[in-house]
Amino acid sequence: MDSPPNDLDARALGAAAPGKGLAREACPYAEGTEARSLWLSGYDEAVAGGAAPVTGGIAKHPVGPGH
Repeated sequence: MDSPPNDLDARALGAAAPGKGLAREACPYAEGTEARSLWLSGYDEAVAGGAAPVTGGIAKHPVGPGH
């Protein structure tokens, strides 16, 4: 999966996170913020759509470009 552009919204970044080897608990946004809610909902949608969830923060061997 290619890296998402930096101008994406928090939901889109959350949706891209499982493919980048990030766990749900690795959300970069502060507790109680709208950005956190959006990121988590994007992550959950990606997992519900078939993306493999990651546990424990950041995968030890994240999937890189071309994998």
